[in-house]
Amino acid sequence: MTTLGVIGIGNPIRSDDGIGIELINRLKARQIPEGVELLDVGTSGMNILHHLKNFNKVIIIDAIRTDGEPGNCMFFTPDEIDKDGSIKTRSTHDANLLEALELSEMLGERPEEVIIMGIIPEDLTIGEGLSSKLKEKLPKIEEELRKKIEELT
Repeated sequence: MTTLGVIGIGNPIRSDDGIGIELINRLKARQIPEGVELLDVGTSGMNILHHLKNFNKVIIIDAIRTDGEPGNCMFFTPDEIDKDGSIKTRSTHDANLLEALELSEMLGERPEEVIIMGIIPEDLTIGEGLSSKLKEKLPKIEEELRKKIEELT
């Protein structure tokens, strides 16, 4: 079993919505620690359901709707979303991601640790490529992700 799955969710033809996929592609071009598997699951959070059982830990990367500066990123667990009011966010892919995580838990397939890396988009309109703001912040976002991967491996 692979120890850590890094899963990108997104739609690369909706501008910044493709940030999860962009980060997975960038990591694939670089050396990653042993025991880490990179996955692009496309646009539906439900697509991760049967991949989750293959990992002890996962980082799920997705664009999120929340207050803040475009390009800012945050790490949080699914349990932190809206529980105490500190993280009010939604995936740009509706509730499917949280539903998939709940279903994986009911099936006994949820990894012991699930971290979501949420990145605030600037532009979600139809169009290929990231907005200038996210392109500018991409090296810093990738650095934060690499730090989290190192921390979990």
